[in-house]
Amino acid sequence: MENHDQDLKINTLEVNYNTMSQKIDDLSCLVKEEFTLLKKDLKDNYVNKTEFWGVKTIVYGLVGLILIAFAGGMISLIVK
Repeated sequence: MENHDQDLKINTLEVNYNTMSQKIDDLSCLVKEEFTLLKKDLKDNYVNKTEFWGVKTIVYGLVGLILIAFAGGMISLIVK
């Protein structure tokens, strides 16, 4: 009787192991597919560094101009 219970437990463990192994394999395939789609999406839809350079230069220039105007105003108030 005790041997039969052990065989049953071993059989249950083997079935559970096979089921989990299959689920892990399925999950691995799904992760690979999604990663490939994500890489494609990033390549197709996002701006690369060279395309962003012009926008960055204009924004930095405007921010610099604003800061120079503010500093000039502060200096003119101090000098008066």
